[in-house]
Amino acid sequence: MSEEQGAVYSTWRDAGCELEESELCSMTRVENETLENRSARGNVHTRLLGERFRSHPVGTAVLILLLLVLVLALGVALAVRAAPQVPVTTTTPQCVLGCPPGWVGYNGVCYYFSRDYSTWDQGQERCSELGASLAIAKDEEAMDLLSRLRGNGDFWLGLRRRGERLQWGDGSSYSSRVPVFGNSECVYLADETLKTENCSHWHPYICSKAQAPL
Repeated sequence: MSEEQGAVYSTWRDAGCELEESELCSMTRVENETLENRSARGNVHTRLLGERFRSHPVGTAVLILLLLVLVLALGVALAVRAAPQVPVTTTTPQCVLGCPPGWVGYNGVCYYFSRDYSTWDQGQERCSELGASLAIAKDEEAMDLLSRLRGNGDFWLGLRRRGERLQWGDGSSYSSRVPVFGNSECVYLADETLKTENCSHWHPYICSKAQAPL
């Protein structure tokens, strides 16, 4: 290649390089301008959102609160779903039966030993005021309990003579093997046996009633 041809080639090459650099610079300027425009638009959006939040603080607070509630509800729902399921069984509430203070409970029955004296009919009325009746003790075990608890007193029972038969206050006939001594109308508990006496005589009395829920 001659010197003139080399000079021409070098000139063309320098011109090509300048053209390429110019295009690169133009592309770089375009990209920079695009990034600057995007950044400016982002700043404008951020500024508009900030102005909107400042101009509507209540609405913004409500929106944030709703979002928090939704997130919390979602968390609770997921936790409940993930928790092991425990089978639900129905239970029958148990009633606790008992006796009022000052009463003695035995075999589902409450007994009350009075400290005041009365006739047989008066004793029945006073027991009725307590939601009870003069004591009914149909089996030997209950009678033995009353005998041991009576101390030294003679107590009216809910047993009296009706014609030729002895009947409890509920109308049932006396069928115990414990003997009843005497031919009077009303029965009282004395020592370890039962005795009869005129119903107008005065004795303390024993009341009885079924145990009830406390």
